[in-house]
Amino acid sequence: GSVADGEGGVVVDWSSTNPRGKVLCAFPNLSLLLDTLVSQLELELPGGFRIGDTVIFKAAFENEDGSVADGERGEVVGRASTDPKGRVACNFPNLTGNVNALIGQLELEALGGFQIGDPVIKKGAFKD
Repeated sequence: GSVADGEGGVVVDWSSTNPRGKVLCAFPNLSLLLDTLVSQLELELPGGFRIGDTVIFKAAFENEDGSVADGERGEVVGRASTDPKGRVACNFPNLTGNVNALIGQLELEALGGFQIGDPVIKKGAFKD
């Protein structure tokens, strides 16, 4: 069997050869468990979000730790501690700590800071 770049799998145990740097993973097209360096893995989060993604919050939120305004940018920092299948943990500038944001309330910031619907001007000509 084989494992393609970007293919999803599941961590099933700690590595016996290097429990602080590797985990055993099961992948669909591989009959054995793969002893994998954690640096070669990325946490799969709901909604296709990845740790480090810049997101735009599409709601307003306030509690004793601060607030997040509608349209405010933040960063995905990991798995949510509550409802991890429907939320991701995010960090926002005006909030102490993280918020477990519903994936439906987040929009991935496009490359270059653009958002869907932004008016733009093309620099340089293009001919089809």
